[in-house]
Amino acid sequence: MLGGQKFYNVLDHHHEDAKNWVVVNWNLGNRCNFTCSYCPSILNDGSFGWNEYDVVKGFVDEVINYYSPRTIYFEFTGGEVTLWKDFVKIAQYIKERGHDIGFISNGSRTLRWWEANKENFDHVCLSYHPEFGDPEHFLEVAKIMSKVCRTHLNIMMHTDPDLFIKGQKLATDSVNQCENISIALQPLVIDFGEERFPYTDEQLELIDTQFKDYGSKIKHTKEFKLYRGSMDMIDEVNSLKQNSSAHRFIADNENNWKGWDCWAGVEQIIVDFDGSVWRGWCRVGGTVGNIKKPKQINFPGKPIRCNKSYCHCNFDIMCKKVLPPERYEVLDEDI
Repeated sequence: MLGGQKFYNVLDHHHEDAKNWVVVNWNLGNRCNFTCSYCPSILNDGSFGWNEYDVVKGFVDEVINYYSPRTIYFEFTGGEVTLWKDFVKIAQYIKERGHDIGFISNGSRTLRWWEANKENFDHVCLSYHPEFGDPEHFLEVAKIMSKVCRTHLNIMMHTDPDLFIKGQKLATDSVNQCENISIALQPLVIDFGEERFPYTDEQLELIDTQFKDYGSKIKHTKEFKLYRGSMDMIDEVNSLKQNSSAHRFIADNENNWKGWDCWAGVEQIIVDFDGSVWRGWCRVGGTVGNIKKPKQINFPGKPIRCNKSYCHCNFDIMCKKVLPPERYEVLDEDI
């Protein structure tokens, strides 16, 4: 049996394509033109500034050299990464090297900017923040990008009733007016920790049933590359399999893989604002180096045993994990 406290011993990517990519999730800088109430200042005050182009390019080269011949997907986040003067330049360089690039953005750059640069990207995650975002502009950006690359919409669901309805309306308009997108109505957590903001029962019900109300209604007429997606809970003992999402694991409080072997560092790597390089946002295993000294980075070569009781980040959840055989017992009646 699967799910909850029931048995499975492998968590792996549902989509075969996702198994073939190494993903670099990179906090490029912490300057943002929004100051959302639910975001800590570290995400928008610009205290770390931007790295020089040559520093960023140097680390890109080291990653490609180490993980070759596997293909790399570089995903940039911040801050608002489109504010960096060399962002388009590094995107073009990554494409020239034969690898893929995506980024997370609040979508606030002008429609002219999006039209001019849309061909430089393979994936974009557009995050709508209702305190500052313009829903009509956001929707137009989604229309532009969804025609040329994989486009995901994260709609931050604020607990304020008016802002919650604002996000709900944008979700409806996006599903009705855009094709080839994916969408998530994101519950907010306090300081990006474990505790959610206090939603009403009605709000939580809408978030929990979002696929039925929104995701299932999206029209798909194109296929784009898929770097990460849902995960399969696999019971190798009884040959069973069940699919779930990072959002579902968190909502059901089933995101604890302490004692499991995790492929963070093998199929993913992260870079923080200060240039430090880690296996995942969980920081298990400690830093492996810094992009400012790329030749000294000790890139991981094998899985690491998890020592955390809470996997809080969607990115880290969407990483292969295996329960060591000594952690479970196969009974005769189960064989």
